[in-house]
Amino acid sequence: MIDRLDNLTSFFSEFVDSPKEIFVFPHLRLDGDCIGSAAALVVTLRKLRINASVVMDEPVPDRLHFMSIPEDLLIVFYSDEIHNYETRMGAAVAVDCSEAGRMGNSGQLYSLSKKKAIIDHHVSSRGNSGIRYVVPTSASTAELILNIIKSLEQTFGQKLMDPFIANSLMIGIQSDTGRFSFQNTTPDTLRAAAELLECGANVFVNAYHLFDATSVERMKLIAKAMSGAKMFYDGKLALTVITMDMLKDTNASEYAADGLVSSLRDIEGVMVSFVVRESEDEVRVNIRSREPFDSSAFAESFGGGGHYRAAGFSVSGASANEVCKSIIDKAAAFFSER
Repeated sequence: MIDRLDNLTSFFSEFVDSPKEIFVFPHLRLDGDCIGSAAALVVTLRKLRINASVVMDEPVPDRLHFMSIPEDLLIVFYSDEIHNYETRMGAAVAVDCSEAGRMGNSGQLYSLSKKKAIIDHHVSSRGNSGIRYVVPTSASTAELILNIIKSLEQTFGQKLMDPFIANSLMIGIQSDTGRFSFQNTTPDTLRAAAELLECGANVFVNAYHLFDATSVERMKLIAKAMSGAKMFYDGKLALTVITMDMLKDTNASEYAADGLVSSLRDIEGVMVSFVVRESEDEVRVNIRSREPFDSSAFAESFGGGGHYRAAGFSVSGASANEVCKSIIDKAAAFFSER
């Protein structure tokens, strides 16, 4: 892995004092790890006199406003400006994802770059172009960004870490480890968190905003979704659907159901849980599982991916009910073997 860090350091070094810009691309539907990692990387690169910005399909969602990411770090992508962005772009870096298709419309710009790097921790990471720093055993991409920052500090002989970078990375780690409660939490994860705390991160405030803060609208949506949950295969599979009508009736945002899939998985006896969400143009599915169900492999069979215990996929051209039927039918092969 050291050679990959060295390659990334050389990759970034080429752009010191360059008029060309490094664009950092998180995945669609921003979460704490992808946007925290992307913002931390951009701030770090700018300290080294490297032009860099985060390019994304959507503004930072309300639930992540507590991160206080400066707006001048961010570019919300619009397709009609793609040629202007292409002229500015010197390189593209995928963070917490590996393929243009996971980035939404901004993936069009990522695909145009001749120089690419991928920084990711998903076992299903598939992008092969450019430099790959992909570590599936890492609990979060934020841990990988921390390694990159330390490598850059050593190479340039300059202190780069600051409280904003530390807290952004801590948010990434807390998000993807469920405040250090998920099975992916390792000794390296805790050592990274301790280091970030020493550099000014605030684990307590982050935990409140990521996991505890809620709203009446969200509580109403969760109540509807939980009351409609169904169990299959002797209670080993739990599934619920969130429809557009449910969002409208409760006046809840599309992010309001985040965390619900983990609550379903926590029901005693459940091995795998699914939350199926309607949106205007597709059906999105989140998966959480326990041993021995492989969430990533299941998601990949539908064109998605993720981690062994947490994954997801999207389906276009099908109704939520059709997707639910496909999930239940495909899961039959797994449960019939047990």
